[in-house]
Amino acid sequence: MPHLVIELTENTRLTCSQEELLDEANAALLSSGQFQEPDIKSRCVTLSTYRQGTENVDRAFVHATLQILDGRDQAVRKELGQLVCNAISEMVRPGASAQSVQVSVNVVEMERATYSKQIIGG
Repeated sequence: MPHLVIELTENTRLTCSQEELLDEANAALLSSGQFQEPDIKSRCVTLSTYRQGTENVDRAFVHATLQILDGRDQAVRKELGQLVCNAISEMVRPGASAQSVQVSVNVVEMERATYSKQIIGG
């Protein structure tokens, strides 16, 4: 734990590869002191079919969902969301001069009582 899913529209331009984006997001989470290094799991999902608003203008977005086990207070959850948002924002740049890119993060608590995990091998 945690699980980080970063969804980005296919027209999102990064200053790095998606792998490097995940590395930076993982490093930000590790720097929080809330997680052990091998427990941080992340992935990127590129969206080829999406809509943003109703106008036919060049827009892009990146949305991350950070799933963590319950028990952390709101201040810690907010800090984690901001760490991830900052890490992603540093790697995103607008494509065309008029393009805007929205970066957002939602921190979701998973119920510890119902979460299961097994480690195979190692």
